[in-house]
Amino acid sequence: MGCAKSGDDARQWGADEAPRTSGERFHLHRGHRRDADEHAEALRHWDQRYEQLSSGPFEGWLTDVWLDEVQVFRERTRQVVLQTGRSWPDACIVGLVQGAEGDGSFCGHPLEAGSAFAFGTPGEFSLRTPARLDVVGIAVPLDAIRRRGDRTGDDAAADRWDRSGADLLRETEALAALNTYVRHFFEMLDRDASPFDHQEARRTFVTSLLDGVEAAVEGARLRDTVPASSPARSALVGRAREFIAGHCAAPMTVADLCAELGSSRRTLQYCFQEVLGVSPVQYLRAVRLNGVRRELKTAGGTARIGDIAARWGFWHLGQFSLDYRRMFGERPSDTLRRAPVTARPANPDLGGQPKTGKGS
Repeated sequence: MGCAKSGDDARQWGADEAPRTSGERFHLHRGHRRDADEHAEALRHWDQRYEQLSSGPFEGWLTDVWLDEVQVFRERTRQVVLQTGRSWPDACIVGLVQGAEGDGSFCGHPLEAGSAFAFGTPGEFSLRTPARLDVVGIAVPLDAIRRRGDRTGDDAAADRWDRSGADLLRETEALAALNTYVRHFFEMLDRDASPFDHQEARRTFVTSLLDGVEAAVEGARLRDTVPASSPARSALVGRAREFIAGHCAAPMTVADLCAELGSSRRTLQYCFQEVLGVSPVQYLRAVRLNGVRRELKTAGGTARIGDIAARWGFWHLGQFSLDYRRMFGERPSDTLRRAPVTARPANPDLGGQPKTGKGS
């Protein structure tokens, strides 16, 4: 995607000024990040939360483009991540998976290279990424779809997006053409993005893009033709995740979850493996490790790693440090050093006080 360097490259506007309304505007933002939270926040106007589930350093690349009121982005990630959240209000979304290595799922449906999906309002989603994922997203305001329908006499244009849940798209010539169109678009951006400074070029591109989106979506939705996770199992995992998120101050065990949900340990194990690809124990540990990492990134100058880890239920500092490094590819003290503070404890890994020699 032309994102060889770490950091950000924004074109025409500041990083937080991407458009949400019609106007003569073009915005291009590229970024390469090694932190899952920062990567999640980089996609403008989306409300997302990323929880890293696999072990190893995270890497993410994002190319985020706004052409007037339409958003087109390409995201690549390394590591298994659970992405949850919602798109910006009244957005109609098409996702095109360009590449995938490993098992993944989108709203309960298996995810693989060549998969495509669509969802409208409300735009909530749950994505468990494969170990490596390359996906293109297209977000169009529902009002823009409605206006196009009014001009073309297609009264059902907006209705096709007014449904809950996500649908897989059937492999059709129209979908293949849309994939080719967006692939050429990103190749063009890597060479020269200046043509899109002109309103006429943007209008032509967006018109053709929306033609392609509507052709791919119209009559191409698949519902229940590809096995999705059982609604009951997905619902149980959803309840478990909500309970865990609401009780972060008191780290829990699988037994606590079973008692709260009225489920057996075996049932919970089966549901988590099917829906998220990890066991309940692995998920709880990942949530706690991600929680510690978020605290370390914003910790004050007197913060002690041992105290933060203990609040998240890690009582064995040696094992915690090992698990942390295995998950994120760095030590807890490395994360803490990057926090925007002016002072650090002398021995942050152990949370101890500065040592003094005799006579000092």
